[in-house]
Amino acid sequence: MERNVPRDQWLYDDRCMEKWQGWILADHSEFLESEDKRRQPKRPKPEMTKDEINQVLEQAYVKSQVVEVQENTEYNDQYENCISGAIVGFSMGQLYLQHNTGKIMTIIVDDLRNAEMIDAEKWWKQQTY
Repeated sequence: MERNVPRDQWLYDDRCMEKWQGWILADHSEFLESEDKRRQPKRPKPEMTKDEINQVLEQAYVKSQVVEVQENTEYNDQYENCISGAIVGFSMGQLYLQHNTGKIMTIIVDDLRNAEMIDAEKWWKQQTY
């Protein structure tokens, strides 16, 4: 049996979802803040020629360096954030990039706007408390 009471006969004014705002955990709110920062659009890097991009990618692959690439596609009039990782292979105009989470991404080389080698953070230099 369902009991529906008209809103004008309620004993108190229900605040709906406002009453649940205190239930969000600190870890969850920290995660939401970090996701907001991560999704903030970055400034576009200078556009490079295809030859310059190929040269950087080849050097990064040969020297096993971490590379950061930015695609030339726009979303909401903003360029997507850069993707960084180790190059694990090339095949028919595609680049296979392994992110530091272990996920392997496939990127079309012709769609790249910029590529540069970056210094990877060494695990033995990380501060853990």
